[in-house]
Amino acid sequence: MLNNEMGKLLDVLGNETRRRILLLLTKRPYFVSELSQELGVGQKAVLEHLRILERAGLIEGRVEKIPRGRPRKYYTIKRGFRLEVLLTPYIFGTEMYEPKAPRRTAEYEQAKELIKSQEPVETKIKELAEFLKDIEEKIAEHMRAKQELEEVRLLAEAYIENLMRRIAQESESEFEEILKELEEYLPTELMAELKRIKKELYEV
Repeated sequence: MLNNEMGKLLDVLGNETRRRILLLLTKRPYFVSELSQELGVGQKAVLEHLRILERAGLIEGRVEKIPRGRPRKYYTIKRGFRLEVLLTPYIFGTEMYEPKAPRRTAEYEQAKELIKSQEPVETKIKELAEFLKDIEEKIAEHMRAKQELEEVRLLAEAYIENLMRRIAQESESEFEEILKELEEYLPTELMAELKRIKKELYEV
């Protein structure tokens, strides 16, 4: 389900010029005239896109003095996140994940040791490349497991919804009783859907 904040964020990211601006800012800070030149877009239009991105909390501007001329305002990425869109025959929604400081896992400690090692550069690069390959394989394995669990979750939710709809059509009191018992276990979105079913059937 899309909440207001997520909907606004998708609207902001839906514009190609704003996506191109974000892509440029992942490389280095830019000021307006540089962005205008890179994008082939007028400075006035670039400023409007930057204001929209700032209001969304995605970028920030900072004024820096330069040896000659007037101070310039540079723009950089402010907020990092990963946005996932989930679409299946049973559900459509989005999830956003904010990056957190890495946990001190064994892999984290291993990466630190490799980075700090005093090995020759060629050896160090090879060891880091092998380590990176292992990490990529672990990520792929976790993603496969996550996808399988998502499919199982959606199947279970759809089955619960179908059963509850059947119960609701037969007995309002039984539906109410079961719904109350399930409230502490079910995901928020599924509970909202069951309450919508209740309203649809009983509050006409």
